[in-house]
Amino acid sequence: MEARTVDAKSAVREQIWERMEREGLVPFPLPLTGRIPNFFGSESAARNLCSTEVFRCATTVKIHPSLNAEPLRYLALKAGKKVLTPPWPGHDFLYFLLDPAYIKPDSYKFAATKKGFNKLGVPCKLTEIPPIDLVVVASVACTRHGARVGKGKGYGEVEYGILREMGIVNEYTRIATIVHDVQVVESGLLYASKTLSCHDVPVDLICTPSRVIDTNTCIPKPGKIFWELITDTMMDDIGALKELKSLKQM
Repeated sequence: MEARTVDAKSAVREQIWERMEREGLVPFPLPLTGRIPNFFGSESAARNLCSTEVFRCATTVKIHPSLNAEPLRYLALKAGKKVLTPPWPGHDFLYFLLDPAYIKPDSYKFAATKKGFNKLGVPCKLTEIPPIDLVVVASVACTRHGARVGKGKGYGEVEYGILREMGIVNEYTRIATIVHDVQVVESGLLYASKTLSCHDVPVDLICTPSRVIDTNTCIPKPGKIFWELITDTMMDDIGALKELKSLKQM
């Protein structure tokens, strides 16, 4: 069953990567295989998310580090939101904190870049992470019913599991994603009960350049880390896993 699940998700990813590259929907980086698509229209998708009530009411927003979320990170800082974003693999903490109160407004655009948040962000230990009001995850494909797949490494799922175990988010915390319209696929391609795994993170909101989809998803959000799925590479790349284990043993 697990092998069939992985194969089904891989097939959807390959379909999206091939189509977006063929139709010229991504400026860079290319080839697209193995990446979160940095699609044309990502700023419009980000603005659509910023128009939602959940974003407007949020104090702290966790935003994934991929290129397509750079406009969103900038708009969030501009809107006065605290932004949490993961560092490059290999660090011993889960997030950098970007607080617009301590960043000059003319530096917001730089802070929103990968180089910028690695330079201006403040590393947060797990016990220092503030409550998160909105989680924005990366997606390769999703459905209007909330099923979603990333690029296949599982790091976003591990990160979310850490947040749940620490009580920083709960099952009611809204999860959003920004994607190109072609990344919203037919529900049959990502049928939750047959295609998704217990650790897969669904989405409540999908924002594309043209629309906002409230999924009203019935897919359960994982409430913990599935330690049996954690590899040695994950332990090395996501240093917060070791910190979490240490906290749990105290």
